[in-house]
Amino acid sequence: MESKFTEAYEQSASESGHETNCEKIIKLLDAVVDGEASAEEQIFFNGHIEECVPCFESHQKQKLLKGLVSGHLKRRIVPDRLAFSIKAKIQETTV
Repeated sequence: MESKFTEAYEQSASESGHETNCEKIIKLLDAVVDGEASAEEQIFFNGHIEECVPCFESHQKQKLLKGLVSGHLKRRIVPDRLAFSIKAKIQETTV
């Protein structure tokens, strides 16, 4: 039994004729590593990487990279006024 996500993806892939499961996995990789993938996406992802060595290795590398980066970042407490000023500047540049 396939999930709705998998069925929708396979239908979309066959219609477009060029997107493979590996391309879909690459698109899902960041969401999975960041814990932002839906349950259906996670099931699809896990099923694929169990059978696809290149995608499994990409997943391992992405997890390792995220761990290295987050291990070297330090959380600094800043005054509320500074945080508000930075957020305001970001909003000015994105509008």
